[in-house]
Amino acid sequence: MGITVPTPIQKLAIGPVLAGKDVIAKAETGTGKTLAFGAPMMSKIDPSRASVLGLVLTPTRELAEQVCTVLQALGKPRNLRVALIVGGEPLGPQVKALQAGAQVVVGTPGRVLDLYGQRFLSLPWTEYVVLDEADRMLEIGFIDDVKKILSYAPEERQTLLFSATFPPELLKLARESTRDPVEVATSVGVKTVDSIDQCWMPVSEEDRSLALIRLFEQSDPDDVFLVFCDRREDVDRLMRRLERMPFSIKALHGGYDQEARFRVMSAFRTGDVKALVATDVASRGLDVLHVTHVVNYGPPRDVTDYTHRIGRTGRAGRSGRAITFVTPLGMRRWRDVLRQATWNIEEVQPPGPSRRRDGPPRPRTPLREPPREAAPEAPPPPKDTRSETPYGPGTSRSRHRPGRGR
Repeated sequence: MGITVPTPIQKLAIGPVLAGKDVIAKAETGTGKTLAFGAPMMSKIDPSRASVLGLVLTPTRELAEQVCTVLQALGKPRNLRVALIVGGEPLGPQVKALQAGAQVVVGTPGRVLDLYGQRFLSLPWTEYVVLDEADRMLEIGFIDDVKKILSYAPEERQTLLFSATFPPELLKLARESTRDPVEVATSVGVKTVDSIDQCWMPVSEEDRSLALIRLFEQSDPDDVFLVFCDRREDVDRLMRRLERMPFSIKALHGGYDQEARFRVMSAFRTGDVKALVATDVASRGLDVLHVTHVVNYGPPRDVTDYTHRIGRTGRAGRSGRAITFVTPLGMRRWRDVLRQATWNIEEVQPPGPSRRRDGPPRPRTPLREPPREAAPEAPPPPKDTRSETPYGPGTSRSRHRPGRGR
């Protein structure tokens, strides 16, 4: 895969995984956590066995697809088979992949439970269970399904939990889900990588979309944006504002079917898209190296979500920029994020009118009024000729002709 030097989290985690220990690992986004659990796990799985020996659970279908791709590349030299099990896709091909003897399954909890309930998937010999983005997997909405799946796997399994953040209450749950775990971390508390330049911009609700459009217009041709909105409705509303932009802009949220979501992510990964407008389905673990800008269209709910969102840029040692728009209505939430953050996020002003790339702003040519034509001179008032008639003032101008009566 062209990797010769391990990242800090890989140095810390690979050894304990190879030693058969349960691991709770925390590291900044974009630092190679997938390889940190994937490489040692795939090196220890026996390719001659035709049962599910490794199970990786992820919170989103997009992340599951990405992890599956990495594990397939790792397992190919050893002829290991990896099955992708996610919702929104037909059951047939996934069942066929399991029946073909997949040794590793990557999936989302709902579809894993579905196939387990239909007896297409069984876990009696599973040696590894990995929770990727473990903090999300241990939250309400996932935790019940995750506990069920863990109960189906042998108690002797090796459990690996990886995430960029572990709030104290979720770390307690993580410890309850593991046996005497080795805890490794590349940072204390919540932290972002130093290669991300972070700032926030105060904007009015009316000018927020205009500020985003100006960011697009003033960007370099190779810049790629990932724009986060809180809700599906916000994504759809913003897309209507951007539909006339001369760039390729796509949208992604949980309301799209799986085929459409895979198609959008494929276009985004290949660089065919200038900007992707998405909900938090795109904030967890997605590894698209060429993302140069992350824009929070509004403040995230807390510093954990902020960390995962901006972690989509500045990955693998690259530089990136994270920008957060803050309206008066969102200022209270943003102050909470600033208070929780242990680093400085600079306030800057929204972008002004577009600038030329080769110099200062183009001088604005004042509007010139068309030259006014000279007003025609008023005609002279009619000449009073009454006093010039031979009949004196007040008489008719026509002469009196003899012989005609009055």
